[in-house]
Parts: sequence; C-alpha cells; structure tokens
Amino acid sequence: MRSFSRVGLGAITAAAMAISTFPIIVASVLAAQLIEEFGITRAQVGLLATASGLVGSLASPFFGRLTDRLGAVRSTTTLFIVGGVALSLIAISPTYVTLFGAGVLCGLPNGWCNPATNALIVDNVPAGARGLVTGVKQSGVQVGTFLGGLLLPVFSAWWSWRVAVLTFLAIPVAGLSGMIGREDHERARRREAADRGDLPTAIRWIMAYGFISGMSSSAMVGFIPLFANERLGWTEPAAGTLVAMVGIAGIAARIAWPRLAEKSTGHGWVLRVIALLTTVSASLLWLAEAGLVPTWALVPAALLLGTGAVAWNGVGMLAVMDFVPPGLVGKGTGQVLFGFLLGLAIGPPLMGLSVDSLGTYAPGWATAAGLTVICAALAMRIPSPRPSEVAA
Repeated sequence: MRSFSRVGLGAITAAAMAISTFPIIVASVLAAQLIEEFGITRAQVGLLATASGLVGSLASPFFGRLTDRLGAVRSTTTLFIVGGVALSLIAISPTYVTLFGAGVLCGLPNGWCNPATNALIVDNVPAGARGLVTGVKQSGVQVGTFLGGLLLPVFSAWWSWRVAVLTFLAIPVAGLSGMIGREDHERARRREAADRGDLPTAIRWIMAYGFISGMSSSAMVGFIPLFANERLGWTEPAAGTLVAMVGIAGIAARIAWPRLAEKSTGHGWVLRVIALLTTVSASLLWLAEAGLVPTWALVPAALLLGTGAVAWNGVGMLAVMDFVPPGLVGKGTGQVLFGFLLGLAIGPPLMGLSVDSLGTYAPGWATAAGLTVICAALAMRIPSPRPSEVAA
C-alpha cells in the first residue's frame, strides 16, 4: 500500500475539489455562449448551478455516511470517475435538457467531494496539523475557478466552448493517476463504537452559516461576469477575468484562513471576518450598478469575494474535522455540505429571476450584502478553541 505524502495528499484532494465544483464555473464563465446556443434565459443558466447544488445538497448526508463505511480512498476514486463523466456530458450536450441532466449528474461528486476528502485528511494527518493541507484541499475549488475564468474564454475563442470544457478532463485523469495503489488504512475502516453518536451543536451553526453564505456567494460569483458584460460594457474575456480574480484570491485565502484559525484566532473569529469582507464586496457591486463608483471597483469586489465568502469552506471543513469524532467525520461533513450546497442551489436562479424581472442587479447585490451580515452574526455561535484545545 502506498502512503500519502503531505504534498501528494494536498494535490489529490485539491483535484477532487476542483472537478467536483467546476461545472458551476462553466455555467458562469460561458453564460453568454450558452444563452446564445441553446436560446435560454439567465434564470435557466442559473438553474444549471441549481441542478448541481440541489442534488449535491440532498445527496451529501448519504454520501457522508457512505464515506464512513466505504473508506476515504474508494470514495475519492469514485468521485473522480463520476466527475469526469459529468464534465464530458456537459461538453457533448445537444440540447438544454441534456445539459440540465449533466448538471444533475454533476451534483453527485459535488455532494461527495468534501466527505471523501475530509476523511482522507483525518485518516492521514493528526489533529492540530490539518490547517495547511485542508487549506490546500479547499483551494482546489479556487484553482478550478481561476483556470476556468482565465482559460475557458480563450479556449472557446480558439476552438469552441465544447472543446474548451473537454480540456479540463485533465483534472480527473490526473487525480485518478494519483490514486493508483492507494488503499484505505485498516484503522480507517474500524471505527470505534464511541464515535457513533450525536454530532456537536456547533455543526448546526456551521451548517446554517454555510447555507446563507452559499446562497449569497453563488449569486455573486455566478453573475459578476454577466453583470460586467451587460451593464458596464466589459468584453467577455475581460469579464471572465473577474472570475479568475475571485479564484486566485480564493486560492491564497483558503490556504491562509484555516492555518490562521488552527494556529491563532480560532474558527468562529475567522468566519466573522470572512462574512464582513463579503459584505464589502456585495456593497461595491451595488454601488457599481448605481453608478456611484467607477467600473474598476469590480476588481476589488472580486478580490474581496475570493478572500471572503468563497474561502469560508476551508475554515468550515477544518472545524468539522476538529469538532467531530473521527468515525463521524463523513456524517458531520455531509450535514454541513447539505446546508452549503442548498444555498448554492438557491442563489443563482433567484438572482437571475430578479434581474430578468426587474431589469437591474441592484436588489440582488443588496440582498447578498444583507445575507453576509447575518452570517457574521451566526459566526458568533461557532466556537473559537485555542490551538492546544484543537490538538487535544
């Protein structure tokens, strides 16, 4: 049996996170082309993210329990396979119905990625030393966001949007190659009976935080490019770079925030700061729609979004691993993911419906700002243990 190095573990878990959430980036960055090719509305574009998020949300509690039973290695390997199939189906979809079906299939790895990768970390890294590898893992989402925002418009201009999507099959292929020869540790399969019990109350607060944060951040990420293109006159490639900025800021933030939470300030404190940074981001978008700030204000808005709500998951997943007994990590992760993905599913279509109905982005941006203030209040209920308490 091959053992995981810290570098290898970070790379594999980051790839798993990237392929499991990449379809949402496809819908965001290629929204204008999807609208033109399939003759659909903005709300229907939002429904693609809803399909993935809703299925992932509903399935995540099941996948959490399944991960505790199957083991982290088999679970992670399977989600790479399913993620690759789902991405291929997006690229070859002849109609919107098929495309929507691909979005539904994408929900399976979306709901499984965090339980599987969290369990992989818990089985290979001791408590008190998980912050960095957890941050690297969660940054996989933002690596996918950065590469998607940067490369999808370029590749689609060179070839077509379908070929552009297919090029990202390199992610699950690389992930699967890294899983060759891996087996679950026997200790990971033999869970103690004492670990089979109720989850701590903190998990419910983290789930509520994730739901509201997911609803606001998915609406913002999903519609920043279209907002820049339609309302502020940015070109499609330039608008796509905003998603890339969200991604690159999120990469750094997802690595830094868990490390800070584990070694210094604690989980709840960091989550409060993350929520307030997102409030500033949403406020800048509202001001840009109102014409009260220059169009370049979208750049700091994108960077703050990547540093803020988009990066919350790194701290949230670390909190689950630190607060929940090892034998219940899959179950705890599944519950938190249920709330988060449900929020991701609700945000984009509501934002799209608001814009289609009212002809302005202002109410959506204002609502996103209000929701993130609520997140900051919820974070006060999430513990901020000292580093020694986490390691113990």
